[in-house]
Amino acid sequence: MKVIKLLAISSVMYLSGCAGLIEKQEPICTAQANIGGTETAVQIYGVRKTAGQTQYKVGYPFNWKWVSKSNFTASTCQ
Repeated sequence: MKVIKLLAISSVMYLSGCAGLIEKQEPICTAQANIGGTETAVQIYGVRKTAGQTQYKVGYPFNWKWVSKSNFTASTCQ
C-alpha cells in the first residue's frame, strides 16, 4: 500500500514539474548593450512597438523582459 502511494505521489510530482516548461525560442536578431561599461552582445527574441516606442524582448541579462530600443547601442533587427 505504501509503495502504491509513493508511486502515485512521485508520478504526480514528475508530471506537474513538466507543466511550467517554457517552449524553446530561437533569437530573431542580436543587439549590443553597454552593461557595466562593457559592450555585450544580447539575443533578441521579439520586437514590438508600444506607444510609438520600439521594444525588444531580451533574454539574459535582462531576464526575458521587454526593453526599450534606446538601451542598446546597435542592433541587427529591422
